[in-house]
Amino acid sequence: MTQVANEKSCRQFSICRSKLPSSEAHPEESMYRRLDVAAWLCHLNECGQVEEEYKLRKAIFFGGIDVSIRGEVWPFLLRYYSPESTSEEREALRVQKRRDYLEIQQKRLSMTPEEHKSFWRNVQFTVDKDVVRTDRSNQFFRGDDNPNVESMRRILLNYAVFNPTIGYSQGMSDLVAPILAEVLDESDAFWCFVGLMQNTSFVSWPRDEDMERQLLYLRELLRLTHLRFYQHLVSLGEDGLQLLFCHRWILLCFKREFPDAEALRMWEACWAHYQ
Repeated sequence: MTQVANEKSCRQFSICRSKLPSSEAHPEESMYRRLDVAAWLCHLNECGQVEEEYKLRKAIFFGGIDVSIRGEVWPFLLRYYSPESTSEEREALRVQKRRDYLEIQQKRLSMTPEEHKSFWRNVQFTVDKDVVRTDRSNQFFRGDDNPNVESMRRILLNYAVFNPTIGYSQGMSDLVAPILAEVLDESDAFWCFVGLMQNTSFVSWPRDEDMERQLLYLRELLRLTHLRFYQHLVSLGEDGLQLLFCHRWILLCFKREFPDAEALRMWEACWAHYQ
């Protein structure tokens, strides 16, 4: 019975069609293969600068990125690296950003007892609960006393110090974990996460204007594409149109609704900002 219950709890969608027919897909959908090492190198000049950035973003949007180079390409998509930067400039940036990251961490560790008490109550208590149950099936975070879990914890705590206006909200661990698992370096992952959090077309929180805007788009899409279902929601009153069952989809960009490989492929398409 327990196994059956667990299986049911994992089924969030009823998938009617696992694959779209070519007639309903974008005409360029099949023209781009996944961005691999060879294709990625073709987009870099002798100095390591990205050339024809628009074509690169288009290729990522339609084809995705090979797992072997995600850690190298994601920092560009998350605005940690500028496409115009050279290899030398990026290495110098990494050195400087590592210093900046250590300063943020030192600021957190140097809190007064009263500051630390407030920080623990408002931030650290929730972070400590969340990180130990985030992506633990992923080999990168699996097992007891895994140092990568501690790295994720430090990133989230340090981010709350870096951006106290946002601080920490549940769900942020789900966003930072894949970045750390692909980028690997703690400081680099932190600054990529900073870039993600500044990408308001991707990130939103409950009860804020970004979430409401996303829900507004979704309501309109439902009205245009599934009128009967939309009319059913209208008949339920204001509660129906709140679309509470959709909040997690939007908060985590479907991360818990799809297998990891498919979810991260969707993230890359969002980050590409093509069109």
